[in-house]
Amino acid sequence: MTASPFLPSSRCLAIRTISVGVLACTLALSIPPAIATARPSPVIPSHRTPTIFAARHTPVVASTSAGARRKPIRVGTLLIPPCRGFPGAWCTKIAVSYDYSDPAAGQTLLGFLWYPATTGHATNGTILAVQGGPGYPTSNYVSQYQGIYGPAMLATRNLLLVDLRGTGMSSPFTCKALQNWTPSNGNASYIAYTGACGRQLNHTRRLIGRPGYVQGSDLYTTANAARDVATLLGELQPGKVDFYGDSYGTFFGQTFAARYSSLLRSVTLDSAYPVSQTNPFYPNAIQTARSAFDLSCRRSVACQQAAPGSSWARIGEAARYLRRHPLTGQTRTPSGQLIRQTVGVDELIELVNAAGSDSGVYRELDPAIRALLHDHDPVPLLRLMAVQTSGSGAGPVSQFNSGLYVATTCSDYPQPFSYSASFAERRREYARAVSALPAHEFAPFSVREWVTEPQEEFDSCLTWPQPQRPDPPVTTPPPYVPSSLPVLVLSGDLDSLTTPPEGRQTAQDMGPSARWILFHNDTHVNAILDTFGCASGLARQFVVNPSRLWQLDASCATRTPEVRVVGTYPGRLSGVTPATARAGNSADVTGLRLAAVAAAATGDAIWNFSYGDGVHGWGLRGGTCHFSGPTDATRVTLSAYQWTTDTTVSGHVLWNQTAGFIRASLRVTGPGGSATIRLSYHDYVPHPKAGIAGSYGGLLIRATRPAP
Repeated sequence: MTASPFLPSSRCLAIRTISVGVLACTLALSIPPAIATARPSPVIPSHRTPTIFAARHTPVVASTSAGARRKPIRVGTLLIPPCRGFPGAWCTKIAVSYDYSDPAAGQTLLGFLWYPATTGHATNGTILAVQGGPGYPTSNYVSQYQGIYGPAMLATRNLLLVDLRGTGMSSPFTCKALQNWTPSNGNASYIAYTGACGRQLNHTRRLIGRPGYVQGSDLYTTANAARDVATLLGELQPGKVDFYGDSYGTFFGQTFAARYSSLLRSVTLDSAYPVSQTNPFYPNAIQTARSAFDLSCRRSVACQQAAPGSSWARIGEAARYLRRHPLTGQTRTPSGQLIRQTVGVDELIELVNAAGSDSGVYRELDPAIRALLHDHDPVPLLRLMAVQTSGSGAGPVSQFNSGLYVATTCSDYPQPFSYSASFAERRREYARAVSALPAHEFAPFSVREWVTEPQEEFDSCLTWPQPQRPDPPVTTPPPYVPSSLPVLVLSGDLDSLTTPPEGRQTAQDMGPSARWILFHNDTHVNAILDTFGCASGLARQFVVNPSRLWQLDASCATRTPEVRVVGTYPGRLSGVTPATARAGNSADVTGLRLAAVAAAATGDAIWNFSYGDGVHGWGLRGGTCHFSGPTDATRVTLSAYQWTTDTTVSGHVLWNQTAGFIRASLRVTGPGGSATIRLSYHDYVPHPKAGIAGSYGGLLIRATRPAP
């Protein structure tokens, strides 16, 4: 699945609303945030990667221009033309059965991208990748999949990217009201739009040779998607393939492997959740959130110094406060727009769920709560909420198909009611299921708060048409695959979308040939554009030699750098924790506080780069920043950037996003004068320290502090 702002937390990896930023999907350190409370979606984690998948482009079969300079190629039985807009790719569509049990339903189109081995000799076979959601087109994430396996592996391997039915090149459809839904429309409208989408699908295609319409609401199951891909492999004849799926792609992967294991050489399930899941309220989500917030603070030097104890307990304190005193105030969106933002208990739930795919929430929610409750400072929490709710609607169907999302999840995911019941009875069954939940199931939130919060979707399928015949993803009990088929299952221990217990269960369901690996300090989706190289490295090693799955050295999974939770959000310079003086320092405490402000402002600007347009940024309390230059030499220019209300930071930061090196030369002005500051730190190592040098009032500053 995938996440995005407004992913329902029922865990369907859903995306009700997507905040699309300048870069694609899961670009580490360079993507827009996602509020994924729902089931998984394709999202990519690292210690600082907000994850959301924003499509970069829509594939087009070439007929002229750059594509025309290449010739069609024959793969198996198919003649595939070159693909415009995708260097090195060939793409086309094949016709597959719309309903495999009824020829009268006709056919639908299945689109795919084919990247031949770059040496021209696919001596090591073919990698098949499938994106999450459900609803995201795999073809929009070419660079992500190429990034996992790299030029060396793809020199002798083909790469096959398939858009599952209803997405991208594969006969997408549009349920307009659902596609345009935003949280401001309310949950009742989402339920109504979902039912309308199902009815639309049931009155779109006429049956061939007999009266009536095809019941299309039944036909976007994962089982049908698996049949489509098996049909395509039958045409391409690539031999046994190495499968990679992330988020919902792991749900698809389990389904495909259980049905067509003979077509597979290996299976990688990245951020997996089990097809066998039967609880429609996904209690593992909040159970993982409880531990993940505490883990994040405990592993962060700044958080432990500022606020030892339980981060989750502080979230509970915030829930109690916001029930009585919902917060409303002015803040700025990542695009720079001034808005009036509200944060109540519903919004707090959104943030808790968002953390599973956006480590920026782990970084900022705890200190923002402390600023509000202890210092009556609402600014950090208002900004954090605005960042997470800045999207509007799901965007174009070419990026994410909301209709396909409900068509699949309402068919395949467990529901707290029976489809055989009338709509009225379904509502009563749903109400009884909610009433039966333990009162403290979602503490510190009440059951009612958790299941009725507008971003939730536990009841979203209440009006979906009753299926004519069941088509479950998997029809056989575990183990799903033979012991001869190696399976690698990846999870992040901060992922509350596809949780560690669910990853472990997925591996158990796949069978004794499956190995589960847990990555510390990682959120949703582990291998795509992996900042630190551990998960992606293991994925590559596995495909090179699947038979050595159990010999893989996974010790790096415990050494991923921590999420650096902000220590405090001081309102004024007097509340700033001074940097720690080192040998040669002669500056007083004010100079050391100004040095700490310089570091904090640098970290704040760099972190919030991920949420904006990649060019403009705004200080926590005022001022601006500007980003320019390539990824390995990004220049960040700060202009009167305000970390506290009584200081400004100006100057420039040189940021190597590839290697994680940061150097800054800044002037910090506060009460009593200015300091010139030079600082540097390595962003991609555990517990890094920022080295600081400069001067204040003619005295030397020599100091360190935890990297921001």
